[in-house]
Amino acid sequence: MVKGTAKQAVILNPGEKSGFEQAIFILAPESDREKLDSPEDLLRLADSIAGKYTVAALPAMRKHRVLPYVLAFLLGGACGAGLLFLLPLLGL
Repeated sequence: MVKGTAKQAVILNPGEKSGFEQAIFILAPESDREKLDSPEDLLRLADSIAGKYTVAALPAMRKHRVLPYVLAFLLGGACGAGLLFLLPLLGL
């Protein structure tokens, strides 16, 4: 922070399920930010922005997304084991 300047901030404590201990929003100067009617509107806006980045907002990884990677890993392992088995038989 630059000495001699003052900034306004909104500090949220979202709770345990969000993955954040605190969310701190530094407010833009009065002329730059949109007009909000009350402090409750400001808190609602900050809460909605923070809600987009919480752990609960992230999409859960589904089985059909993981299955191709698991199958590719198993197929690669099987091919590697087969190659190690065939190399001595081929004299390499």
